[in-house]
Amino acid sequence: MHRTIRSVPSKFSVSRLMAWMMSIFMVTSLGCGPQRDVAEVSGVVLMDGKPMDLIHVEFWSKNGPRSYGKTDAEGKFVLQIDDKSRQSGVIAGEQQVCLRDTWPTKDDYLDEGGAWVDMSDGKRSRIDTKYYDAVKSPLTVKVESGKKNYFELKVDPAR
Repeated sequence: MHRTIRSVPSKFSVSRLMAWMMSIFMVTSLGCGPQRDVAEVSGVVLMDGKPMDLIHVEFWSKNGPRSYGKTDAEGKFVLQIDDKSRQSGVIAGEQQVCLRDTWPTKDDYLDEGGAWVDMSDGKRSRIDTKYYDAVKSPLTVKVESGKKNYFELKVDPAR
């Protein structure tokens, strides 16, 4: 016995089907990106009770990208996340704090690989270099979720 298969007319064209599938994909993918627990962070860098200007501040999180900022004339800083979003704040949790004195150069200089370039022309840092390495820095802080975090970072002078 031989059967003939006939196509059944459909109310949906291929373009309608594709549009329907795309709309389902878009609806189901909304909000599926990684949710970051970001908290506001600001503070001041002090040496011997005096504010330090031109200090590059970095908070290195184990939970996401680092955040960075620079102190103003009053030693105050506000941090932003170092990614494409440039979102203000820091990923909540434990942070290793890295500080660099940009006073000798009056700016930050990084080469194409992201390494610091010495543009100091013989001028010395005002703060101890133990803060320069994010892994070895003795400064750590805990950023708490849902709060405005304020840190007073006290540093030692250069030796």
